[in-house]
Amino acid sequence: MWRIPMAERYFKRYRMKFDCRRFSLPEPRLPQGFRWVPWSEELLEAHAYVKADCFRGEIDSTLFPCLANLAGCRKLMSDIAYQSNFLPRATWLIEDTTAAPGKHRYSHYCGTIQGMSRAFRVGAIQNVGITRDYRGQGLGKALVARSLIGFAESGVQRVFLDVTAANVQAVALYERLGFRIESLSYQTVKLPESLSPALLARNVPPAIPS
Repeated sequence: MWRIPMAERYFKRYRMKFDCRRFSLPEPRLPQGFRWVPWSEELLEAHAYVKADCFRGEIDSTLFPCLANLAGCRKLMSDIAYQSNFLPRATWLIEDTTAAPGKHRYSHYCGTIQGMSRAFRVGAIQNVGITRDYRGQGLGKALVARSLIGFAESGVQRVFLDVTAANVQAVALYERLGFRIESLSYQTVKLPESLSPALLARNVPPAIPS
């Protein structure tokens, strides 16, 4: 059987930390026409749909195949929401109240974020996403800030998130909010050798630098 030649690639990842004791965030405001939608179990499918729409074709869907399609995102959301350490107060959707009816029942949602506790007074942000058509309006910054307030309201003092270093816009956004790089790691992924050299050059080094 003929097999596609595969090569190992290394993606640099940052772990970033936000200290709720040092930074006080004002209640974030959304642009006119948008509203916050708090967590409810009935919205699990909506979170999965928005997550799949956000990460489709993005580098994180290469790193984490569960983000590459709706079925994977649905399972991921179930795994998150039914854990005992799930934090509903740090989990939100953003809705565009002016959106025309789309081909999908959840197409008027454009942002998703989830929160979990990891240890005593320590939390973790999961899967921040804004769909492509809604980027550049400050929704991502507002979404993370709204989640951080939910963490603080739940008694969490430190919040962590992981981000791919090549996603420079996300890294810069988190730094503007007060996150600081705590550590870095490299994640190994096997990719076809024929994958676009431009994509690889933009996202990953060919090997872990010494």
